[in-house]
Amino acid sequence: MAPAVGLLPARRVIATAWDLVTSRPKEVLLPVAAVEVPVAIVAALIIAGALSTVLRDVALDGQDRTYLALLLIVGAGQALFAQVAHGAAIVSIAAVLRGKPVPLAGALDPAFTRMGGLLALLVILVTISVLLALTIIGLVLLPYLVVRLALAHQAFMLEGRSPFAALGRSWALMRGHMLRMLGVILLTFLIFLGPAILISALDGLVAGSRGAQVAVQALVSVVQGVLAVPLVALAAATTTVFYLNLEDTQRG
Repeated sequence: MAPAVGLLPARRVIATAWDLVTSRPKEVLLPVAAVEVPVAIVAALIIAGALSTVLRDVALDGQDRTYLALLLIVGAGQALFAQVAHGAAIVSIAAVLRGKPVPLAGALDPAFTRMGGLLALLVILVTISVLLALTIIGLVLLPYLVVRLALAHQAFMLEGRSPFAALGRSWALMRGHMLRMLGVILLTFLIFLGPAILISALDGLVAGSRGAQVAVQALVSVVQGVLAVPLVALAAATTTVFYLNLEDTQRG
């Protein structure tokens, strides 16, 4: 009889995820980079191209409605592909943890195939968050829901569930394990804090003539996209480690 699998404490979850990111970059970082970096480059080129042509007379302070609309559309596209990158990372990381690594195409294919579902999941989660943020009670409940639904992407990508079924699966899985997941989220947040401040601070490099500002803004945008790769990968790794450990424990 195989020994029972124990629940990993929050620090062990983070340590395992960190080890995956540093020791298996091909399987953990590459699926994210393969999506995030090209998207960051294309987004930067679209905005720089628009600011150099049809929006060449628009100030870069973000007050023009057309410019704001462009930023919103490009940002929405980046958010969608970030979901794809996250999904691909989940597939690849789960395969490594199960001892059956998949090639890059094997991680990207299910993520792109289920892009519509990933978009639906994103819309559902954003809608819930916005509606809750409108009231004081909702703001109090929001952290609870964030923790309770933290494994929805794993349920969606690894179990082939629909977006709503994935949310329900995460809700059920997290019963009795919320404090442990809260610890994982808080530790991950502390790890993210420094890099996130650095990435945001890069916006301060945009200066000079308008042409120079457009060029530097595009370059900074690409650099920020590259720097976000390990953060997305680590976030996917922590929740996937947690999810698989929880599943293994429940199977006994």
